[in-house]
Amino acid sequence: MQLRWVVALLAFVFQASIYRAEVMELRMPDIVPSKSDTYLCRGFRIPDNETWYITSLGPILVDPEAIHHIIVITCPTVASVHPVWGCGGAPDPKFPDRGSCRSEKYEFMYDWTKGVEEYRYPKGVAFKVGGDPQYRYLILQVHYSNVSRYDESNPDSSGLKVTYTQDRQPKLAGLMTHSAPGMVEPGRLGIFETVCRMAIPDGRTLRVFSYLVHTHDLGLIASAYRGRNGTLTEMARRSPQLPKSFTPTDVQLRDGDVIVTRCVMYNFDDRPVRNGMTHHDEMCVVRLLYYAEDGEFPPEGICIPVLPPPPPLPPVPAVAAFHRASPFSVVKPSPGQRTWTQPLRRP
Repeated sequence: MQLRWVVALLAFVFQASIYRAEVMELRMPDIVPSKSDTYLCRGFRIPDNETWYITSLGPILVDPEAIHHIIVITCPTVASVHPVWGCGGAPDPKFPDRGSCRSEKYEFMYDWTKGVEEYRYPKGVAFKVGGDPQYRYLILQVHYSNVSRYDESNPDSSGLKVTYTQDRQPKLAGLMTHSAPGMVEPGRLGIFETVCRMAIPDGRTLRVFSYLVHTHDLGLIASAYRGRNGTLTEMARRSPQLPKSFTPTDVQLRDGDVIVTRCVMYNFDDRPVRNGMTHHDEMCVVRLLYYAEDGEFPPEGICIPVLPPPPPLPPVPAVAAFHRASPFSVVKPSPGQRTWTQPLRRP
């Protein structure tokens, strides 16, 4: 009798761990962009009677050297009735510029930059879309950094492969994007930093389980810290010049926690460099993947900007942190070189 119960229990667990996976490709429809540093978008509507639990996302690349990044967001309505439209960066006269979503409500889901591979959510964790008018559309956004590589005989159909199931998953994921402003003078170190405070209702908790950092050529180290009761806990820290990848972490967030995002830059150009939308500017971005521990969908607007930083927090590690974590040294590269190749010179 006991053996029969054990077999039945194992069979139940086995069946519960299997779901019906489906695949959809979100791709540009063989377009030829004409302006470098333009952002182009395309919308994909999820059928009204379907709810998708996305379990993995990965790039489909025709020419990776022509693209700076690809992202996918979800929102209630698209910003344009055109099949492809402009949504940021340098305007392309071939595509009307409309923004990404008609509504201000949207959620980031995935960000590809050079080196990032397919990301699979942990078992039992998925990003929910559809089944709710608020998340009816998937918006593909592609930032074209070098359009000279395209012509009518060589159009672009890059995009993302989305693997999903319509079987409900136990934990629902979200993606927080923290983008810090700043400016760095020629030949100097600079700090880009932003601070926000978590606003999570009903005493719920979030679990951050992975992160992705992004800067352009000047970034030495990108990091994010949780501030709680005057103590900083590291959530993310990585050199953005290393191959891009989602990196595991494990930090709990509660209502009232503070998130400090900081990037250390070194400017080897002969001009000041500020944060901006083109590859000539800089970016300091840390994306945090998380899920709600009670299984409910993560709330919107959960981290409210704070200025100035709360006084109880100790200073966030800056130059010392990059010396410990970065494989690159603050050495001006040879003329015309815009990548870090020097090994770390430890003090």
